[in-house]
Amino acid sequence: MQIIFTRSFYTILILSCLSFSLTGQDAIIFNNGLEDTPRRGTVPMRSVDGWLDCGVGKFPNESPPDIHPNDFWKVNLKPAQGKSYVGLVVRENETYESISQRLDVPLKKGQCYTFNIYLTRSDNYWSGTTDLDGNKSATEENYITPAVFRLWGGKVYCGQGQLLAESDPVENNNWIKYEFEIKPQTEINFITYEAFYVTPNYFPYNGHILIDEASNFIEIDCETKEEKNTEKEPIVAVLEEPIEKETVDEKEEEIVSPPVVVNKPKEEYKEPKIMTELRNPEKLKAGQKIRLKNLYFQADTSTINKSSYGVLKELSSFLKHNTNFVVELGGHTNNIPEDEYCDDLSRKRARQVYKFLVESGVDRDQLSFKGYGKKQPIASNETTVGRARNQRVEIKIISK
Repeated sequence: MQIIFTRSFYTILILSCLSFSLTGQDAIIFNNGLEDTPRRGTVPMRSVDGWLDCGVGKFPNESPPDIHPNDFWKVNLKPAQGKSYVGLVVRENETYESISQRLDVPLKKGQCYTFNIYLTRSDNYWSGTTDLDGNKSATEENYITPAVFRLWGGKVYCGQGQLLAESDPVENNNWIKYEFEIKPQTEINFITYEAFYVTPNYFPYNGHILIDEASNFIEIDCETKEEKNTEKEPIVAVLEEPIEKETVDEKEEEIVSPPVVVNKPKEEYKEPKIMTELRNPEKLKAGQKIRLKNLYFQADTSTINKSSYGVLKELSSFLKHNTNFVVELGGHTNNIPEDEYCDDLSRKRARQVYKFLVESGVDRDQLSFKGYGKKQPIASNETTVGRARNQRVEIKIISK
């Protein structure tokens, strides 16, 4: 599947001297201060200078991010630095905002970097709403529920190849510098800033984060944490021509088997943060069914989005530390496609989860999988929300 962004988007354009290392090479973010003319996100196909609005492809009926300050939506905070900053929202209709750009040089596989960005939240962010069926409300709501900041890396614009960093819920009302250390698992050519819901959270909500003044990606030694780029010489980057169309190939996001580590010590068990139902194994009963939260597949395929790895790793860790549990992975769909298609797709999706768990070290004897198609709905298929709930993968406890 391909998404075509039919808008003029200017690629990274750096005319000033940039610092590059003789012993390491930092990755430069263009317009890391998010400087642009303040405006409401109501102008179609217009994003902050140097950044691509990912919503153009993901959520074409939604507006682009807002650029502050100008008392838009009653947001009147001053920038952390410079003259402007960006607001990213999450919405109760299951859409959220993100922006992306190509790095001047890629982040290298296995190399460690530091990255920081200023984040805050406003007490006011009044905006209109749109429901799951595309109906716009007549009144505004205050989008003030705390959201989280996510930094994605990928091979294409808006690609989600690896979740590089994620903040805690941004509840502070003043600018705070959030600092992260990242280590790419593969070469990263593009980065994406994303606002997302606090997890575990079943139902989406209206919320926002404000972002400003990010650092570049600074190479550090993975062991000593010391900056590698200590000797620097200036160079001037090449100005690229405007691009009218940018193609995103979503097939980039293939399921990747976790690396095999020889003689790896037993990992420390961490209490599940997404699958809270697994926190008390002694209370679970045979026959009990639990929906896997935050599990997403590419549309009409069994390819697992990498944003789903968090919940799968939690389930894997739980099963490896509770080897007496035997579970069935059950795939389910809504009632729109034909029976045969639903049966096949649900089985393939359950099998992909099974495959991920086995490859991460879960004993095959603890697992089985089955596709139920549209035979076991848990909500009405007459609404968009109901159909979304019916399209799921569950674990059923067979024995413990």
